[in-house]
Amino acid sequence: MNSYELFYEDVKKAVEEFKKIPKKEVIRVVSHLDADGISAASLMVKCLNNDSRKYSISIIQQIKKEVLGQLARESYNYFIFTDLGSGALTEIERLFKGKWVFIFDHHEPEKLKAESDNVIFVNPHKFGINGSIEVSGAGVVYLFASSLDKKMEEFAHVAIIGAIGDMQEHNGFEKMNNEILRTAIDKGKIKVIRGLRMFGAQTKPLHKVLEYSTDPFIPGVTGSESGAIQFLHQLGINPKNGSGWKKVMHLTEEEMKNLVTGVILTRLGEKNPEDVLGNVYLLREEDHESPTKDAKEFATLLNACGRLDKASLGIGACLG
Repeated sequence: MNSYELFYEDVKKAVEEFKKIPKKEVIRVVSHLDADGISAASLMVKCLNNDSRKYSISIIQQIKKEVLGQLARESYNYFIFTDLGSGALTEIERLFKGKWVFIFDHHEPEKLKAESDNVIFVNPHKFGINGSIEVSGAGVVYLFASSLDKKMEEFAHVAIIGAIGDMQEHNGFEKMNNEILRTAIDKGKIKVIRGLRMFGAQTKPLHKVLEYSTDPFIPGVTGSESGAIQFLHQLGINPKNGSGWKKVMHLTEEEMKNLVTGVILTRLGEKNPEDVLGNVYLLREEDHESPTKDAKEFATLLNACGRLDKASLGIGACLG
């Protein structure tokens, strides 16, 4: 068996252990507060709802000893950690004796194996798969959830939002994320187009997208509103759309070509001037021009929800 097959076998073992949890038990779910953690928590919530489970959920910044101590003293018998826990395996084994703990994570673990039978530890690093680039925390939860319940394939796009939030997309994905993406495309949830890889294309006026663009950096335009407006005029693109401002999606095909060419020519002194073009991931069921249409913007929203202590709004957005 190759390392991927071994990992999927490990996921299946976790599914079998999960099925043994009595339905009357309330499951304690703890997840990380970034976009990936909130995506992971959303997938777990959906999975538990589908399985008619009761649960209590917390979103935290990091696993500190005092947080673990507090959790271990709670009356729950079953705990699920998503997008965190790998770095505190020894501490979890020490504190959660007599309780069952499931860890679904992709971060580099402090050790590759849980010594206690009551800790079910699912992490690609155990099999030599680099979780930093191959699959996100949300991706690991998705693989578990869809193995438990095929209906969870309808939420493959949430794992992709998590991966994008965790900077795992570099004009395409590595093997495991790519397989999840293919499912999201097959289920009609995501459309991948070739376009301008600039943040805010769905929601911000075009000149603001250019002004705020740091990746890619556009000399004479990035950081300057007047520079951005002037740049558009030079390309023969009117930044106004009637009484309002034009957005990227309002451009004609001709204007789009001119814009892309203009940006590349302005960036000729940069390392990869053509970096401005690439894969853009659009969520088919979200409204055009909404902040949840582009998966990259969606991930940024989830990050903001986590940082502003509004993780429940992020989970709600992921679940529609």
